[in-house]
Amino acid sequence: MTEKSLYYSVKKKICRMIYEDIYRDGDSIPPERKLSEELGVSRVTVRKALELLEEEHIIERIQGSGTKIALHYGARAGDMEIITLVAPAQNHFFSQFIDAFQTTAEERNSLVLYKQKSEKTSLEKCLFQVYEKDLRNVVLWLEDMEISPHTLRKLRGLGMNIVLFDTSYESEYADAVCLDNQDAIKKLYEQLRQEGYRSFGYIGWDEKEIRSIRVREDTFRKLAPEAPVWRIPYQYHNHLEGIPAPMIDRILEDMRECDCMIYGVGELGLLFEREAKSHKCRHRAAMVDEFPGADRYGIHTLKQDFLKMSEQIFECLKKQTEPEGNWRPRVYRMKGTLNER
Repeated sequence: MTEKSLYYSVKKKICRMIYEDIYRDGDSIPPERKLSEELGVSRVTVRKALELLEEEHIIERIQGSGTKIALHYGARAGDMEIITLVAPAQNHFFSQFIDAFQTTAEERNSLVLYKQKSEKTSLEKCLFQVYEKDLRNVVLWLEDMEISPHTLRKLRGLGMNIVLFDTSYESEYADAVCLDNQDAIKKLYEQLRQEGYRSFGYIGWDEKEIRSIRVREDTFRKLAPEAPVWRIPYQYHNHLEGIPAPMIDRILEDMRECDCMIYGVGELGLLFEREAKSHKCRHRAAMVDEFPGADRYGIHTLKQDFLKMSEQIFECLKKQTEPEGNWRPRVYRMKGTLNER
């Protein structure tokens, strides 16, 4: 191993110890002599590794006081040559977004890498794997995954720029870009009201821990507090064919009391409208997200502008790499477009 690779290896080991909470922000770390003994390298190698960590605002060395972990949570100088997209899996929604994201990246001369989180790997481990490859710009699509504020804090402090996609999760350490879910449901509701419909129903997933699902349903309930709401178990979100037929039939029978339906997600809208047609259950329908086949069933859709979302993500990352810009994290809620049918 060359001398350069040695001190980079020491640097990475110290970063890993920070990420694993062996060292916490503000902790003192052992002097060079002890570190060299523990890590089995020379003091010169340790010294160079510490110099790198100091340059990256991860440690602070004070004459006479030793070395302390001093993580920096604001913007820091960097480039945007490579953007890493971390997501749980690919689906129709993901493919629409990645097309727009790739277009924006090409316009800005950035390379997009895709990292799929496997079921066997924790999100925390997956993100640190990205960090250890010196990939510093990350777009994280959480979907139904959870990430702790503590993990975001450590990643930010170690130098990772993070934008959360498709969530309104508010963090002190990352931006978030998502659909304005309240506006989406209001637009669909108002369109149906303008057409003269008054007896509403709503279908969505039952996983209210996912913010977009919760906000959409809560918004509908405020607009139509007396209207029925049906929740489909989220366990079927990746295989709609698994939804029991008796469950669908029972909901369709109850839906006959409604003259219009709002679907919180497009995949459920297509499924139930296809079944409604075969059951001769007549009503007007509107749903969030544009899916192939919506026009066949005459469904109003609220289309997300993935190109504008992608552009906003890049603006967020740009601000996070400009120390002089005084970056502050925020949530960007992007309005969608109503497609009438």
